[in-house]
Amino acid sequence: MVIRDKKALLANSELLSGLSEEMLDRLLSMTVTRKLGKNDTLFAKGDPGDSFFGVQEGKIKIVTTSPNGKEVTLNIIEEGQFFGEIAMLDGMDRTADAIAMEKTDLLVIQRRDFIPFLEKHPKLCIQVMQLLCRRVRLTSEMVEDAAFLPLDARLAKRLLNLAELYGEDLDSGGVLIGLNLPQQELARMMGTSRESVNKQLQIWRAQNWIELARGKVTIHDHEALARVLESAEMD
Repeated sequence: MVIRDKKALLANSELLSGLSEEMLDRLLSMTVTRKLGKNDTLFAKGDPGDSFFGVQEGKIKIVTTSPNGKEVTLNIIEEGQFFGEIAMLDGMDRTADAIAMEKTDLLVIQRRDFIPFLEKHPKLCIQVMQLLCRRVRLTSEMVEDAAFLPLDARLAKRLLNLAELYGEDLDSGGVLIGLNLPQQELARMMGTSRESVNKQLQIWRAQNWIELARGKVTIHDHEALARVLESAEMD
């Protein structure tokens, strides 16, 4: 869904929801737009954290790279979501790269405009703190999963989460994950090799739990994947 109304993007975002019309209008006056082509880099690790962004159209992936060149996809930002708040708030450098997965239109709010606005509105300060707390909890969960869950459980959890976020119900009863998910990209999300991901996907494909076609994943047996995750969490 393309969000043409900039004010609606602000009002419906996790960060800025519940603000008054006057506050939204003031924020709207701060925004500028930016367009990216597929695979364009918005910012790189080490760049100044001088702004944050809302996605009107398209998708952005947040990626980090190890010293030996291994890429891990930390998050995928879709239409209606904001990102880049942490570096913008503390003024420190970016800790990861942001890359457009497709043609993407963004709203941009600069730190020099947002921080004085934030200082004048305690309600917004509380919302920002709540959002950051949720991000910390999510990061802790990801670290725990990487430490304690086997690959099949982590992959099952990731597919189920993606289905919840991007799932499209099919007449067949399956759920198509509405993202282009080449196995290399899925492996980057998992922090593992493409070969390991492919091996597990092919096992589930043979069991008719999932279907793979042209970078798309369809889940046919949600309960089976949930059992894989539940079994690992009980061990």
